[in-house]
Amino acid sequence: MKQFIEVRGARQNNLQSIDVDIPRDKLTVITGVSGSGKSSLAFDVVYGEGQRRFLESLSTFAKSRMNQLKKPDVDFVFGLSPVIAIEQKKGIVNPRSTVGTMTDMYDFMRLLFASSGEACCPFCEHPIPIRTAAQMVDHMQRLPEGTELEVLAPIYKIYGENYETTLDEIRAKGFRTVNIDGVRHSLGDPLELDEEADYRMEIVVDKVVIQPNVFKVLTKTIENSLKLVGEGYIRFEIAGQPKGKGKGKAFDIEDFYRGFACPEHHLTMGELQPNFFSFNDPDSACRTCGGIGTFMRSEARFLIKNGDRSINKGAIDPKLLNTSNPGTWLWTLVRSMAKHYGFSLDTPLQELPETVRRMLFYGTAGEKFPFLPEGEASKTQSRHAGKLMSFGGFVHIINWWYKLYLKRNAKSNTEDEFYKRAMVEHVCPDCEGKKLKPQRFFVKIGGADIHELCDMPLKELSRFLEGVTYLPEKAHVGRQIAHEIQSRLNLLLDIGLDYLSLGRRSDTISGGEAQRIRLSTQISSGLMGMLYVLDEPSIGLHARDSIRIIDTLKKLRDIGNTIIVVEHDIDTICSADHIIEIGPGPGRHGGRVIAEGTADKLRANPDSITGSFLSGSRRIEVPAVRRRSSGLTLSIRGARANNLRNIDVTIPLGVMVCITGVSGSGKSTLINEVMCKQLFSLFHDARIVPGEHEALEGHEHLTGIVTIDQSPIGRSTRSNPATYVGFFDKIRELFADAAAAAGKELSKNDFSFNQKNGGRCEHCQGEGIVTTQLQFMPDVESVCPACQGARFNADVLDVRIHNMHIAQVLDMSIEEAVVFFADQPYILHKLNVLNQLGLGYLRLGQSSTTLSGGEAQRIKLATELSKIKRGSHNLYVLDEPTTGLHLRDIQKLIDCLHQLVDAGHSVVVIEHHLDMIKVADHVIDMGPEGGKNGGQVVASGTPEDVAQTEGSLTGTFLREMLVPQEAGAR
Repeated sequence: MKQFIEVRGARQNNLQSIDVDIPRDKLTVITGVSGSGKSSLAFDVVYGEGQRRFLESLSTFAKSRMNQLKKPDVDFVFGLSPVIAIEQKKGIVNPRSTVGTMTDMYDFMRLLFASSGEACCPFCEHPIPIRTAAQMVDHMQRLPEGTELEVLAPIYKIYGENYETTLDEIRAKGFRTVNIDGVRHSLGDPLELDEEADYRMEIVVDKVVIQPNVFKVLTKTIENSLKLVGEGYIRFEIAGQPKGKGKGKAFDIEDFYRGFACPEHHLTMGELQPNFFSFNDPDSACRTCGGIGTFMRSEARFLIKNGDRSINKGAIDPKLLNTSNPGTWLWTLVRSMAKHYGFSLDTPLQELPETVRRMLFYGTAGEKFPFLPEGEASKTQSRHAGKLMSFGGFVHIINWWYKLYLKRNAKSNTEDEFYKRAMVEHVCPDCEGKKLKPQRFFVKIGGADIHELCDMPLKELSRFLEGVTYLPEKAHVGRQIAHEIQSRLNLLLDIGLDYLSLGRRSDTISGGEAQRIRLSTQISSGLMGMLYVLDEPSIGLHARDSIRIIDTLKKLRDIGNTIIVVEHDIDTICSADHIIEIGPGPGRHGGRVIAEGTADKLRANPDSITGSFLSGSRRIEVPAVRRRSSGLTLSIRGARANNLRNIDVTIPLGVMVCITGVSGSGKSTLINEVMCKQLFSLFHDARIVPGEHEALEGHEHLTGIVTIDQSPIGRSTRSNPATYVGFFDKIRELFADAAAAAGKELSKNDFSFNQKNGGRCEHCQGEGIVTTQLQFMPDVESVCPACQGARFNADVLDVRIHNMHIAQVLDMSIEEAVVFFADQPYILHKLNVLNQLGLGYLRLGQSSTTLSGGEAQRIKLATELSKIKRGSHNLYVLDEPTTGLHLRDIQKLIDCLHQLVDAGHSVVVIEHHLDMIKVADHVIDMGPEGGKNGGQVVASGTPEDVAQTEGSLTGTFLREMLVPQEAGAR
């Protein structure tokens, strides 16, 4: 068996025909400065070739039904195994996806509840047995022949609808009789029900007389009732007993129900299926939110067009009350209400009493008033004249319209725009975020329903499942399923994700957390002989927890797998069996192997940049003095979102602040969910709903808020650094001026590859390449034969500046462009900022789809640095900006953040990297642990203050990074 994975002649992206031997069954780390070619080697060459060969082994039929991969630019790769990539990208935007569905544990939870759950009566929560239809029919055999038996099923009002809507649904299913609070009614008769009252309603499914030949019919009746109504519950009522059987021989009705149904309400439950607990199944999902857990709801402030005007003059959104059409039903209802309650529709809205404004927006709470049409009323309005009516309120009317709009399932841009304007996303008011119908939560295990278990932190859930006892007849099944859940839970606990819950939405977890979850599923498979390629698994991990991920990787290695990790973390690098450093620089300056071997060999290698940091000859220095705040602060009061414990946090302005703490301690909740959303709501969009808190004080000191994350700068292949940073327009102007000087009739737009029928090459539509799709082979990309990859037509390419046409300019690196545009101050300024951030290797026209998250973030940072305005005071927020950055690049990032602060702005960074933390002016450490054991401020002050704070885990590790010195003032 081969001892190495042999890569020969790798030229993918910026790799310079390198040869590499990667030891098998070892932990290999590929490191190097950002943009040097690490990911090209690990993912594009090794993983890409492994995947391509696997797909090549499939049949032509299978290949024709899946996307084929292009062969990487490499001579050959020997010694490959089946390969799995575990990347840091989130990639999951589906709001239905949760930690439980990602790990398949929710499927096991559904199975556990379906097979071993204990049901309760929905009215009194008395335990009731779960029976199949056959078992129920067997129980019926205990009744004497001739007994009259009614089969009934409870029904429930649909949230947000009136009773008539609920009854219409029942009629559509073919049922004709309903019991309301014990009184029988025909569904064919009109029913007057108080919408504000709660009724106990049940459908009469069937009435049978017990006879020897009735059991097949009864079985079918039970199955239909469980399927169509009742939400799994069914009730049997003995309507009459046979006569003439002798005195004293009457059947004991209580004995019939004893042990079979709820003693008081006589309800029992039908057999449970796993999809009974699936929020992706329409029959089980909450009727209002469809199983998502959130729902758009209207708010009064968004329905006011102009509070200074009266209702008659257009104070309310015209979608509700259009002043040009005052004869609508809603206008008449509002006028009738004004007459009854004695307020004027000509009074400015904001001058109306609070009680009146509340009635207008939230209704009369069931209180009725006469409906009084005016003038030439329609026939419908005239027919209801004088009738007592209640008013639901504008807010509830919009909510009702929205539900009808969703039911129609007919998209309308006009209506979409209105609902986006008038509504915001809230927790579903029906299921309260639980995603399932309420009846699903009457099935419990150990006294807890499925939502309560999925809402527990994983560590707490593990303890709960260990202590659960099951009914004797279900114990053997329940223990086996619980064991499968427990084994998967233990893997997540081992890699430091104990603070997560199975119900946590996938789109709210970080890329690092998603990667570790995927890693746990691979360990659970127990496969050996595999090749795993990982992208920075240490992302988002506190220094305390990094040892856990290293141990996990070693476990995978020790069972006989090859692990390749692209990583910058010093601890992970030092724990590797073999290290490959790519460099020496980024882009065209990199792509070569500059060092190989163990950590000790890299330390001794003078060419190794990573080795110089490992040996300590290079390091990010602690500032000799730290800035002091200007005295202005931003204060968050009573923050209670997620796991925050009603905390008060003061963030000094005019300095660089680091928010630290172990994973799940509440850092992102405090900054992103509470502070950022509240500031965005104040500065940009009032519809943004921040996390729960009392108040945010000090926002008046800020001009604005800017978040700089690692999301792509554009999803189009035509988006590039020049267009995003904003100097491509100036370049096009220069070429347009040159064209005019040469006597060519070309405008600025002709030098854009987005302009249809302009100067771009129409054969490739400005892409520069033509893609040919093949049925069961990879798509073939070839250089456009018309423009030869230049992306523009001949007329445009004839125009030159300094003897270079626009395609050549776009192909320049930023470093080259600095020299080329030395006489253009505007362009040069923006290019210099990009260069300072270590992005000089990027091409001006490089597609945004080829940029990493770290590169995208630095481009966004460069954009902000290039447009700094004196006199403004912005708050810049960055979440884990060191992701994907080598220590050398982290120093450049720190320098740029200091530029922002020195220009009069404030910077808040959520970070785990100790080198970033130690250079901050102020640190706020959250904790002490994650999840329910976090959410508090453990320490606050300079890094030196935090390092000396007892109980601060960050301080413990920070202490080793700081050189003892007195912090001064700058």
